[in-house]
Amino acid sequence: MSTLADQTAFLLTCDRLRAVQRSTYLHDGGRSENSAEHSWHLALMALTLAEHAPAGTDVNRVIQLLLVHDLVEIYAGDLHFAVPDAAHARQAQAEEKGAHALYGLLPEGQRAEFHALHAEFDARWTPEARFARALDALQPMLLTWGEGGLGCVAREPELTATRLLILKAPALTAFPALWTLAQEVVQRAVESGTLPP
Repeated sequence: MSTLADQTAFLLTCDRLRAVQRSTYLHDGGRSENSAEHSWHLALMALTLAEHAPAGTDVNRVIQLLLVHDLVEIYAGDLHFAVPDAAHARQAQAEEKGAHALYGLLPEGQRAEFHALHAEFDARWTPEARFARALDALQPMLLTWGEGGLGCVAREPELTATRLLILKAPALTAFPALWTLAQEVVQRAVESGTLPP
């Protein structure tokens, strides 16, 4: 196949990301978001919140990481952040297998580039990856409990404010403004009754 044909096959396969439903609902609570919407929203967050990244962070790189990191959900599906560690380990294996299948559609140079982006996001070894992970942790919180959010008590009755902050802290505490925002969102949700304390 030609380079363009390979790239087209990859892009058409990536369109399937729109069909991957997430556990997070849209802010209005009308339906669950899909992974393509999630990736778009994260890229927009990176542009909007760039000033809260560490000095010298390449925001274009952050956007690349955010647009690529969930593509493997085409094969592996989405996983709720609050599941046990064993489920996360199984998901990581499924995503790695999916990465080989999906990025294998690309011409060799791009294949390596997309694999590198995927690995960088997962390993968090750069400031860009850590900022991307922080945004990925914050986005579902904003949709679910941000100003006017409806919460998810009926869908996830065991999720409390304390547990939520414990789970989100590793990704967010290195970014003081984002961590403060997350804590404020949680506090307002507890006060409004959309999140158990």
